[in-house]
Amino acid sequence: MSELTDQLWDRFGSLSYDDLPADVAEGARHSVLDWFGCAIAGSREPLAGILRDELTANDGPCSIIGSARRADPLRAAMVNGATGHALDFDDTSPVMGGHPTVPLLPAILAIAEEQGRSGADVLTAYVVGMEVQSRIGASIGPEHYFDGWHTTSTIGVFGAAAAASWLLGLESTGFGMAMGLAASSSSGVKANFGTMAKPLHPGQAAERGVLAARLASRGFSANADAVDGNQSFAQAAGTGTLDQARIGSLSDSWATTRTLFKLHAACHLTHAGIEATKSVLAEGIRPDDIRRITLTVNPTILDVCGIPDPTTGLEAKFSLRGTQALLVNGVDTAAVASFGDEPINRPDVQRFIPLVEVDTDASVANMATHVEIDLGSETRLASHDVNQPCTDLEAQGNRLRAKFDQLAGPVIGSDQAAALGDELSRLPNVASIVEVLTLGR
Repeated sequence: MSELTDQLWDRFGSLSYDDLPADVAEGARHSVLDWFGCAIAGSREPLAGILRDELTANDGPCSIIGSARRADPLRAAMVNGATGHALDFDDTSPVMGGHPTVPLLPAILAIAEEQGRSGADVLTAYVVGMEVQSRIGASIGPEHYFDGWHTTSTIGVFGAAAAASWLLGLESTGFGMAMGLAASSSSGVKANFGTMAKPLHPGQAAERGVLAARLASRGFSANADAVDGNQSFAQAAGTGTLDQARIGSLSDSWATTRTLFKLHAACHLTHAGIEATKSVLAEGIRPDDIRRITLTVNPTILDVCGIPDPTTGLEAKFSLRGTQALLVNGVDTAAVASFGDEPINRPDVQRFIPLVEVDTDASVANMATHVEIDLGSETRLASHDVNQPCTDLEAQGNRLRAKFDQLAGPVIGSDQAAALGDELSRLPNVASIVEVLTLGR
């Protein structure tokens, strides 16, 4: 057992639902609700159909979201993980440095459905995985992401393995083996952003997290020091070691409460610019009034959403210029359909893209954007930062339920979506997660 895995398991390995503070449990439930909406809507994306055709049949114990298909736990985790990220509309975590729920919850659901576990067990496993992956993500530092690794996958696999280990009842030694196996399963590079491969990454992380824990439960050996020891994940894909001070800074807090939720169906790093420009457009500004929009962002953002001339919906999601052109021309960036191929190729949208400039300034916060809108006779300025979690959980829950209804209703029908949303609202009291998953097909 390594010092790190021992430390993490001592803190979270014996966690029970009754141990969770009310805001932590509610934050976890919000993430589950948000994921279900994103996954059900994402099930109609081409990549989800390809994966279902390749990996599923009707012969396993586990549900495939938005489909009548079934699969074994590994393949269900893979397909559901990718499907939940297909729209890139799912939650994010500034602590982990990625999307926390998409690699985590599909792994949990695969095991929980097979075992008939309760909603409270799902939420507890979620918090275990979230807190473990957040500490590993925080301690490896932002350099890992800036170097090209897709943190949602490379760090998410540890959360998936931790949550699966909790559900399988592993002891500390088994958890160390699962973490060691997860370290050898960590993968995903940012070069694939804007393609179907990006959502595949969390699917792979979910599948490999389940596999790591299941193998460990059978006595499969690995090196618990493979996370942060010699020749480890931290050395190979980080700066050499994990920063214990960053882990220590989370010792009295819960990363689960710091999750951020998307209200626009694009990369989260485009949202600050969208909100800043929206505030100016609300004053009655029309597209023809605008001569130029200049966005000033942190330079690291360009490695994520710097696609200069998007021509597909997937590219538009990762384009500061594309999202601005859509917004200015009246396209609803909160709607999933707005990021199909047709809206970004509208003549008015394509004509506007060259009018958007992107400047960089290292002093601008990562999730903030300054906007300057040249109207010819005057210039309007606006700024926005999307890096602060909501503290009004009731208001957040209402917004997420509305988002869920908008996403799930067109796919499974409004009545079934309402029933599923109601079940998710009472998730701590649900006797078996099977009841919930049946409604999500």
